[in-house]
Amino acid sequence: MKMPSLKTQYFPLSGGLDAESAQLTLRPGMVTGAINYESSALEGYERIGGYERFDGRARPGDAAYQCLRAATAFTGVAAGQTVVGATSGATAVVLLLRHAAQIVVTQRTGVFAVGEVLTVAGSPVGRFDGDASDIDGFDDNAFAALAAEHYRTAIGAVPGSGPLRGVAVLNGTVYAWRDNLAATACSIYKSSATGWAPVLHYHELAFSSGSGTEPAVGANVTKGAVSAIVKRVVVESGTWAAGTAKGRFIVTAPSGGPFTAGAFTAGVTALAGGAEVAITQLPGGRLDTVVYNFNGRAGQQRIYGADGVNRGFEFDGEVLVPLATGMAVDKPVHCVAHKNHLFFSFEGSLQHSAVGDPYRWSAVVGAAEIAAGDVVTGLQVLPSDAEGGALMVFAAGRTWVLYGSSSADWRFVNFADDVGAQRGSVQSLGRVLVLDTLGVAVVSATQAFGNFERLPLSARIQRLLKARQVTASVVNRADKRMRLFFAGGEGLSVTPIPTADGGSALAFMPIDYGRTVRCTCDAVVGGEHRNFFGSDDGFVYEADRGRSFDGAEIVAYLKLAFNHTKSPMEKKRFRRVDLESKNRSACRLLVQGEYSLGRPEVGLTDVVGVLQNAGGAYYSVSNYGQSYYSVPANALSKVRLDGVGTDLSLNIVSSARDELPHTLQSVSVVYTPRRLDR
Repeated sequence: MKMPSLKTQYFPLSGGLDAESAQLTLRPGMVTGAINYESSALEGYERIGGYERFDGRARPGDAAYQCLRAATAFTGVAAGQTVVGATSGATAVVLLLRHAAQIVVTQRTGVFAVGEVLTVAGSPVGRFDGDASDIDGFDDNAFAALAAEHYRTAIGAVPGSGPLRGVAVLNGTVYAWRDNLAATACSIYKSSATGWAPVLHYHELAFSSGSGTEPAVGANVTKGAVSAIVKRVVVESGTWAAGTAKGRFIVTAPSGGPFTAGAFTAGVTALAGGAEVAITQLPGGRLDTVVYNFNGRAGQQRIYGADGVNRGFEFDGEVLVPLATGMAVDKPVHCVAHKNHLFFSFEGSLQHSAVGDPYRWSAVVGAAEIAAGDVVTGLQVLPSDAEGGALMVFAAGRTWVLYGSSSADWRFVNFADDVGAQRGSVQSLGRVLVLDTLGVAVVSATQAFGNFERLPLSARIQRLLKARQVTASVVNRADKRMRLFFAGGEGLSVTPIPTADGGSALAFMPIDYGRTVRCTCDAVVGGEHRNFFGSDDGFVYEADRGRSFDGAEIVAYLKLAFNHTKSPMEKKRFRRVDLESKNRSACRLLVQGEYSLGRPEVGLTDVVGVLQNAGGAYYSVSNYGQSYYSVPANALSKVRLDGVGTDLSLNIVSSARDELPHTLQSVSVVYTPRRLDR
């Protein structure tokens, strides 16, 4: 009897999660269950990147290690000790005594000389004979994780209590807002080489009838025996030339006692409004920020923010300037910069400053209020269109678009009466992405009337989004994906992927950081796209860094859609699958097959362990920290999954705290056709 010939089928892994469609209609390569895998913008499913705590000190993910070999053996050395080269003076901290003749070290200074004696506290512990050459990919993972842990322990939370209220980046420095220990005020801290450093607030000193020359920043203003240094001049109306300038000076704590009302005696021609007032921020806000440059000069970008409990503000990294809009309850919730105006939202009101001047909020100079008629939940500047750009204004169940360039020609157009966006869910990734009661949607330009269209795109994951409350969202521009975070700690990764017709679609994948994300920030720092987030524990974390979730294990799972090889009624003997992947480090996978739509009587295959070793490594004495691996760009794992069924689904699990991300790219199935399933 002639046996049926072997057949094969190849399919790429793409398309994301579909939790709603009928199983047999799904295209091979889609998934029906997942956690902590994300769709790649290029191809495949990528295990989510790690995250690590941040305060400005050396990043754990950048930690390097060296494995030192002894001429005979090391004696009297233990983890945590510092070894010193007796000749070179180089030092390093011991991470691990690998065995008698090898120690793994990190935090090295200088270069150890081959043949020199190494000492601990002045006592010889062995003679350095070069770097170990027997390190494979899994060793590299373990040693790199140990080095990262050494640096991680030094990084602290933002001082204070409660969750992070906000994170922002300005000129390469990360700033974090958190309530103080007593929860009586919100404080600002900045990252530094020694950790979080407090940013001290100054004082506000009202003035009027300012004339002559505006005092320069750094000038002393004096009234009798009282004086203070000017840190910022905030003119809210009038001009110095006309003798009508009115506003506030931001000043240092005065010497000689508090100011009193009346004319200044030196430094400025103006009238003091009375005693200076210390600038404070109340606790409990939820910060919304934008970085913008209103004067056009290089190096003049500043952070503008609103948090719903304080006045909006301007902040240059040192000086915080509370802004006075004139509202009876001056507590804006959202902010955005658009057409050289600063916009704030107040419940159902949208207000903006004068053009080019965030300090002036009078209609006389071009400021204005626009009534939205509903509670604003988000603001997003849209990419330039036929009208030269627009501002989208969201409520929970309504959306508007603001066209024009100033109060002289604004047009506030109703966009949709039945769709909107949750607070914290609005992001731009070439097109605007939002989450509302109907799910994730994209707002993009169109030739139709109204210039923009809104397309709901998350029907395939609708049950996963039911009753979800967004806490924050962020865009990773380097990887071209958006992440939404929910109150329960879970999240959703959204990636635009190309389609066969040359267009694009959105692929959705569930993620879980193991902690609730309260605030986020993405910025370019030193030419690198970086993402930060804050959580309930007061730490700032950098996402897509390192090999773990801040030292905790990353558990990732992927269940591929059942694949019937274009014949859902025919039984097959599935013999093998070839799993193609691209690995950034050695990795371990567990793979299990499931047949015939998971029917219990058919059963599951055994779990097969897949080891993808990154190969050997060696270290150059003159180039510490650089390693070279004999690793192919892509790995092909042949997985034996012998069983009979009408269709096959693969369950793939990754669980590690020391691995870099890997990308699962394609599957090739080897099978033998059999009879019809009766």
